Amino acid sequence: MTGIWILGGGGHAKVALATLAADGKAIAGLYDDDPAKQGLRLLGHEIIGVTPPEDWWNSETRSAFIAIGSNKIRERVAARRANWAVARHPAAHVHASVALAAGTLVCAGVVIQPDTCLGAHAIANTACSIDHDCRIGDFAHIAPGAHLAGGVTVGARSFIGIGASIGPGVRIGDDVTVGAGAVVLRDIPHGETWVGVPARSTGNAG
Repeated sequence: MTGIWILGGGGHAKVALATLAADGKAIAGLYDDDPAKQGLRLLGHEIIGVTPPEDWWNSETRSAFIAIGSNKIRERVAARRANWAVARHPAAHVHASVALAAGTLVCAGVVIQPDTCLGAHAIANTACSIDHDCRIGDFAHIAPGAHLAGGVTVGARSFIGIGASIGPGVRIGDDVTVGAGAVVLRDIPHGETWVGVPARSTGNAG
């Protein structure tokens, strides 16, 4: 069957499906690891099984997309080889100089400014903005309505919460969680959780 295979059958998969459909991409079918979902339909597309068969992987022609919100689970699934698609909504503004690695999701209303790079399977969620010269790590997630000023670095698997703001040139480490609405004005080391205005460490791991 031609089209893009979707791995994931939850709410985030609905966003990925809507994004791909808006871009005119055909959907081949869905897999989800919850057996109870088998046979259900998501936005008109059937969840046909729990996991693809072994001979499904390692295909140079089969296109797939990981539609799972969890950064660590996306990373685990992506360890299997596949031809990972990019999902980019036509209502996003992405400058021509922006680099989108395999598996990235760019949702409706997103603005990404010049010379920014998004790593593999990163998520730029609904109506977030990422300004010039930012570096977004593999499997990172910029949540809806978050805003990154110019020159920001976000490490691998880090999560920037809904409505958070990151100041110019701030460096955020790997496996960091930034809480909803936080205002980050200082660099954040690997593995920390920061919340508040201005944002401060909670002392907990991300």
